[in-house]
Amino acid sequence: MRTSIRAVAVVLAVAGTLTACDDYLTGPGITDDPNQPTQASLDQLFYGSQQQQYLWHTGDLARHAAMWTQQMGGIGNQTTSLYQYVVNEQNLNGAFSQIYSNGGLIGLRTLQARADSASDKTYSGIAKVYEGFLMGMASSMWGALPYSEAVSDATRPKLDLQEEVYRDVQAKLDAGIADLSAGTGTGPGVFDLSFGGNRQRWIETAWTLKARFYMHWVEAQGVAATQAAATVACGGNCVSKARDAALKGITAPANDFKAVFSTTPNEQNLWYQFIYVNRTGQLAAGKTLVDLMNSRNDPRRAAYFSQVGGQYVGATDLGPANASLLSADRANSGFDQPMVTYAETQLILAETNYRLGTEAPALVNLNAARTSAGLTALSGVSGTGLFTEIMLEKYIALFQNPEVWNDYKRTCIPNLVPVRGTEVYARLLYGNTERNNNPNIPAPAGQPVANRNDPKACTGPRAA
Repeated sequence: MRTSIRAVAVVLAVAGTLTACDDYLTGPGITDDPNQPTQASLDQLFYGSQQQQYLWHTGDLARHAAMWTQQMGGIGNQTTSLYQYVVNEQNLNGAFSQIYSNGGLIGLRTLQARADSASDKTYSGIAKVYEGFLMGMASSMWGALPYSEAVSDATRPKLDLQEEVYRDVQAKLDAGIADLSAGTGTGPGVFDLSFGGNRQRWIETAWTLKARFYMHWVEAQGVAATQAAATVACGGNCVSKARDAALKGITAPANDFKAVFSTTPNEQNLWYQFIYVNRTGQLAAGKTLVDLMNSRNDPRRAAYFSQVGGQYVGATDLGPANASLLSADRANSGFDQPMVTYAETQLILAETNYRLGTEAPALVNLNAARTSAGLTALSGVSGTGLFTEIMLEKYIALFQNPEVWNDYKRTCIPNLVPVRGTEVYARLLYGNTERNNNPNIPAPAGQPVANRNDPKACTGPRAA
């Protein structure tokens, strides 16, 4: 169900006030009682948080990840530096603080408390799924994070270990599923731009997210030094848990979870705003992705990229500036950006079946993803060749999704040639604004270069 943004524009002015920047972990409002009435209604609180979540999941971090996995190429000004892994704390201040903003964790917790007071389990369940989505992806990029003490009276919240964050994210998603399954409360209805308050679609999304976050630890569970942490994060065997969750995940492309945008200024797709309004000439198609799709004559090329001289051209190392840009569809200011999809669900099933030694269903799942994208089904593929095909298909299918970076960090597929140095950039630095206010966050020199769930460096192809 696609609901017009204009249908709920009446709350934009209020919602906009909910996403201002601040020192969110220790600043004003963090100790306010969320059960006390405020001027904003549940619908207004939800709309503000929904808007912020769309921005966080499809904005700067998605562009950074696309460059580091060479789906896109940085060809001008700031993107050239980011493409070469020149990243500092200042670059990440906004994205880090927004995790905890009034449209982030604080807003989502307030929404849950207000919904619980109103006995609206539909509203509370959706807010919990959003929280799980946010904190799971944040921990995939930063590792250890303030979470258990982040929205509390603690003035200097501790860093929870990465596996503890994932454990609590899984519990939060479970709680969201339970609330949504109860089927009580009216929920956001038209204010939910993605699903119109459809409980079943939110439940499917939550299960796919659970599968995604289990998959983040499958490599770590195979390494002695991180096996115990992975078991904490998954609560058991990560591969089996992921397959069980994915079997309950998104069942059709029509049920994909997307960030909804429109052609109206201030409601436009963020990739469109960056490439065609604010930072023209700074991002182009990545050579690795374009060459892979060219080699397969992939029909999605026309959906992803424009042509240059009748061809699809990827930007080489720091150039050329005349490489392909986004296609007319993806460059549309009203393009709804996929975040969690049927294709991802099928490819998680394919990978988990492969890892569990059941290659026949793995191929069925891979082909389900391929045929839904207009590709022919494969046959006679097995062993490591099957695993590679699964991961390459996921690399293509999840174009512009930061989950591609998480997949690369754990599998090293595709075999990227680092733009600079010996390894592709593997972990985000904490924002320095929060570090300056919270002594629990170490200086950059004391932070790890990779997270605990990515125990191996990607310097070449990693064997399955």
